[in-house]
Amino acid sequence: MIEFTDIGKQFTHKGNTIVALDDVSLTIDKGDIYGVIGYSGAGKSTLLRMVNALEAPTAGNVKVKGKVLGTLSNSELSQVKKNIGMVFQHFNLLESKTVFENIAIPLVLNKVNKKEIQTRVRELLEFVGLADKEKNYPAQLSGGQKQRVGIARALVTNPEILLCDEATSALDPKTTLSILNLLKQINENFNITILVVTHEMEVIREICNKVAVMENGRVIESGHVLDVFGNPQNTTTKGFVKTVIHDEIPPSVIAEIQDDRINRRIFQFKFLGKNSTSSLLFELSKQFTAEIKILFANVTELQGTTLGIFTVAFYADDPEIERMVRYVKEKEVLIQEVKL
Repeated sequence: MIEFTDIGKQFTHKGNTIVALDDVSLTIDKGDIYGVIGYSGAGKSTLLRMVNALEAPTAGNVKVKGKVLGTLSNSELSQVKKNIGMVFQHFNLLESKTVFENIAIPLVLNKVNKKEIQTRVRELLEFVGLADKEKNYPAQLSGGQKQRVGIARALVTNPEILLCDEATSALDPKTTLSILNLLKQINENFNITILVVTHEMEVIREICNKVAVMENGRVIESGHVLDVFGNPQNTTTKGFVKTVIHDEIPPSVIAEIQDDRINRRIFQFKFLGKNSTSSLLFELSKQFTAEIKILFANVTELQGTTLGIFTVAFYADDPEIERMVRYVKEKEVLIQEVKL
């Protein structure tokens, strides 16, 4: 659906060259809710804006539904852009127009007849839960309601792709969740491919099936959310994941075991899906003579799948512990040693 191939983007400011994107390649499949996360200045919004040609790459190419945007004529590009909706961080509503009029803007510009406009706008007002607000002005709405208007406006032309640029960062947590649920509903009901740019890992956890982590204009890690959350490789990714999945041993627990016997080693287990409820620890206690102590546990639901993280102490000599580690790996459970 969307392909970024070897994308580079440079800006010149006061004689200085700024590299915004550096050799970025990503593929977003039809039906994905794909999240791109990174700190401010990582290049994620610049990347998103290339999908609807608000920015053009200085290297590489962007394909949308198999068409290389940089090779299209203005009329061809216009046709592609009609198939793409965009939701903004600060809503971008016209204060002088009613909710109905704001949503209708793309249809008016496309010279759709008034009856069709009326039918489509009211249909979307019902869908986003604002059927009673069509005559209100933006100043009379809450932040969440304004964003629902923005989403309705983005959907009014029946796009196949929806771009969300920090669409929830101006909202409180409760409103954020309601907007994320609405985006999930849009994806499921209409099979619209959604590209989400955010700096909030909570957004990725709630709705995305795939994620790319960006830093200094580069993609440093990408893949299915379960894989990235379950086993982050990069330091920056680990920092983001820790904001929503807490896997560190509490200081009080560390203090308790600090003076334990010398023949003690600590490991972290990660269980995905059905494995999260497995009886692995029970099996270990039956198969081996080592004493096993659970120090810390955390269970998180991601995309309907459970991610369980257990931090466990093994009390035994090294050969016995190594045999236990091999046994765990044979069960296809992620295990790594934790150094205090």
